[in-house]
Formats: sequence, structure tokens, C-alpha cells
Amino acid sequence: MASKIDQLLQAFENVLNEPWGTTLSGQERIWFLVFDPAEHRKIDLRMDDFETATIKADKKWQVISLKDCFPKWMANHDYREEYFTNPEYIVDQLEAEFIPFSINFLKSKLQDIAQDKDTLVAIRDVSSLFGFARLSEILKSCDKDFKGRMLIFFPGEFEHNQYRLLDARDGWDYLARPITL
Repeated sequence: MASKIDQLLQAFENVLNEPWGTTLSGQERIWFLVFDPAEHRKIDLRMDDFETATIKADKKWQVISLKDCFPKWMANHDYREEYFTNPEYIVDQLEAEFIPFSINFLKSKLQDIAQDKDTLVAIRDVSSLFGFARLSEILKSCDKDFKGRMLIFFPGEFEHNQYRLLDARDGWDYLARPITL
């Protein structure tokens, strides 16, 4: 019997090999590869398999990690020392400053990569935003900044057309296509 990751990889390959329509909106061109958060390390170890499947399907592969987004914002913040002393003070700054920073961070990364209509942009480490910003808000602001497809490696769940990051937050409806077991 195939492992969960093998099954998820097969589901990904099935979606990847379908014709890529050109009339879809940006939100509809986003795919969420939904997996159990406990499987996150296994997914990371198999990242090369997802890349190989993409290239085998005659598509281009680009990767963007969101892991550095919050640390870069915090490192440049004037009041970072105060936030480390009193973390509750940062809450107001998250909405006012960090969310726009996150959007610009992803937009900048998307502009820096070579891409066309046959490019799959894989977004990793979305869990690093958990508790700081809503992924849905960031994606809605960046859905016109990629040309092919965007694949979100999503540790959470998809149920009743609702996505829940890390199974811990209220879900949101999204037009993205789920890839699940």
C-alpha cells in the first residue's frame, strides 16, 4: 500500500497533467496541496518528487518560501526590542504593517522569478505566517502576480469547501482547487 505522501503525490500528478485552461481567474489557478500537519517533514523531504513530476509534465517549477517573511519584517522594525519584551504590543502592528509587508514580500518574490503560463510556482512554509497574518488575505492580493499556476503546500485541512491552516483557525472559502487524498 502506498504511503499518504505517495498518494498525495499521485493526486498532484493527476491535477498537474490536466489541460491548463487559460480563462481561469488568479484565484482559480491556485492549487492547495492539503496535508496533515504531522506529515510536514515528510512533504519537505519529498519536495524533489513534486518538482520531478512537474518537469515530467512539461511544466516549469519555481519555489518560494515564506519562512523568512516574518523574521525580515521583525528585524527591520524600529520597536523590535520592545516587542520581544512585551509581545502583546505587536498585535496592532500585525494588521497595520505586517500584512502589507507580507503581500509585498510575496509579490516581490513572484516578480524575481522567471515565469510564464507553463510555470508552477510552489509556495512553501505558509505555516510560518500562522498567528501573524491570514494566508487568504495575502493570496487574494497576489492572485494577479503569477502567470501559470500556484501550488500552496498547505498543512491543514479542506472540508465542506473550507480551508483551515494547521486545523486551528476558522476556515475560509476560496476558489482555489484542493488537492487532497
